[in-house]
Amino acid sequence: MSRHRNIRNMCEDDYYDYEDDDYYDDDEYWEEEEEHNSNYQEQERVRKEQPTPNKNAPPVSVKSTSIAASSPLKKEVKISVPSSSSSASILDKERTEKERLVISMGFTSDKARASLENHGWDVQQAINDLLSNPEISNDKSMTMAPPPKFMPPPPALGDHQGRNATLEFRVGTTKKDKKIETSEFPSVKVSSHNTKSVNLSGVDLPKSSQKLSSNASLSTSSKVSEAKIKTKTISPEMKKKLESQKSRLSMVILGHVDAGKSTLMGQVLVQMGMVQNRTVAKYQKEASEIGKASFALAWIMDEDESERERGVTIDIATKYITTENHDLTILDAPGHADYIPAMITGAGVSDVGILVVSSTKGEFESGFDLATGKGGTRGHVGQTREHITLAKALGVSQLIVAVNKLDAADPAWSQSRFNEIQSKLEPFLKQSGFNLRRVQFVPISGLTGINVKKAPSKDDAASAGLAEWYNGKTLMMAINSFEPAKRNIDKPFRFIVSDLYPEGKGLVVKGRVAQGIISAGDEVVVLPTGDIASVTRIDHGVVSAKANDDFDAERVKIALAGDSCDLIIGGIDIARICTGNILSDVPMQLRPKLKKTMKAQILVLDDLSVPIIRGSQVLMHMHCLDVPAVISNIISKLNKKDGSTIPRPRVLTGGSNATVQIKLQERICLERYSDCRSLGRFVLRRGGDTVAIGIIEDLED
Repeated sequence: MSRHRNIRNMCEDDYYDYEDDDYYDDDEYWEEEEEHNSNYQEQERVRKEQPTPNKNAPPVSVKSTSIAASSPLKKEVKISVPSSSSSASILDKERTEKERLVISMGFTSDKARASLENHGWDVQQAINDLLSNPEISNDKSMTMAPPPKFMPPPPALGDHQGRNATLEFRVGTTKKDKKIETSEFPSVKVSSHNTKSVNLSGVDLPKSSQKLSSNASLSTSSKVSEAKIKTKTISPEMKKKLESQKSRLSMVILGHVDAGKSTLMGQVLVQMGMVQNRTVAKYQKEASEIGKASFALAWIMDEDESERERGVTIDIATKYITTENHDLTILDAPGHADYIPAMITGAGVSDVGILVVSSTKGEFESGFDLATGKGGTRGHVGQTREHITLAKALGVSQLIVAVNKLDAADPAWSQSRFNEIQSKLEPFLKQSGFNLRRVQFVPISGLTGINVKKAPSKDDAASAGLAEWYNGKTLMMAINSFEPAKRNIDKPFRFIVSDLYPEGKGLVVKGRVAQGIISAGDEVVVLPTGDIASVTRIDHGVVSAKANDDFDAERVKIALAGDSCDLIIGGIDIARICTGNILSDVPMQLRPKLKKTMKAQILVLDDLSVPIIRGSQVLMHMHCLDVPAVISNIISKLNKKDGSTIPRPRVLTGGSNATVQIKLQERICLERYSDCRSLGRFVLRRGGDTVAIGIIEDLED
């Protein structure tokens, strides 16, 4: 209690009443002052009477109690100081404590005492001498059992990696003892290197004693741990059965706004028997009442009320269909320019795609041709062109171009109009990186359903015009002819969360398995939060409902790379997981890295209006995430003329292929493109326009 409070009590009598627990009397203060002074004088007398210690012996320091006594924040402790006659007993106690310290390192009592006596009771030299003896350092019987009066260091050392952390061994009696005897020893600092022992501030500890540090064992045995930890795999019998089963593909629906994407997918679901007729009749009646009769099929995909009122798809709609060769997950992406981020989300988790283009005069041109502004400058880019570029950059390798509304062309089912659209799209598709052998053009009518599942016939008046010149595949035949995608099942598990909602006592996490395998009952870690959750059940949608044999029953209990499914997880709060998080294997060596700086190779789009320079601010889109970023450095640029590399260019214009350094605003899960494609590719946008696409080459701290 300070003097100021007592002075205030004397000046203001009503500040504290006598019933207050904090009332402090001046007489008590002076009594404690006298007691403190007497203790201090006794300590000084004993210190002067103590003999000078031997130079070879370690210094024995008794912590002064004057600091604790004078500090107002610490409670007074009465300390009894030994007299000069007991100096020999104090020395014996110090030696005993030093002997216990050496024993705690894993050595026997006899060897510890002999080494201490040989080195003048110097703890540090004694431990170094014991470790230098190969017979002692390789003794497997050594254990780490701290003596009863030693206080082990706390588990958390401040530094997350365990580097430059300090461990102090404190010697003292228990709380029940009235006497407090302290002895100082050198602080022990942890540092890791490749030798057999870990250097602890001059004291080499054996491997068995590395448990004293929080993370030192990770740095010395990381290679051994990585060798022991293996990714989860499936049996050869299961692989053989999977090869004979239908492949699973995710199919994104692309195209300019009002091209008829949702209507076409609604027609596909109706003709495949995935929607009941009474549901279609209900939508037709409701759409007619508000004057939007032609939107009835689109409402099958657009289930949100705001989407139905505006007649525009806003978010990704997910449906399932099954063909002869594939189980497909349909992702209906929005076509409006304002909802490009949602389109990136759908394309980023898809294997194949359908590009829907409108064949009516003016609609195709508005979606594909480049608009020009004042003075001939480049203006708005149509979504057909932008969707093609983004789809290829985000992993879509096979494409169907559905030339829609050809029955409304002039004339109806015009072959010349179909050929014109095909001739304009093919060069751009090839320029964007698509293999034209994996691109199919199919004329259709999404509203009437002509050439969707049933081929056109000359006997049918509605499709006779198309049957005269077209004898190719229907849309469903083209979908069924998709080639199965290659899956990385043997790599560490990665699951991209696209949506979630609570269900009962657990959470339903919707998304796609990017690589690896997961089964019901496994534990996963949610990144970047680091929380552990358990997978209680896996829902594969329509595939789970149609499991009719033993193999299907086993198949729906696991999720492999490429599966779009729902994971029902428990043991985690809904506030600790969100869209864009990654579910991974629990072992640290199998988790993706949390980084904010990366070295990437980017391709700048041709229609770039403002060049990219060092320090340009962009928005990086990756699967379900969009993170603000800065192009901190332009490392090199590819010379288009001779293929040489131009180091440190000042500016990047349209069509440039460059290597840059990108710094994100926050840490997210990133991986090299060679390690995980889904977490290694991205899109850069600025001011509502896509400026570049790229892949991650390396990660930096």
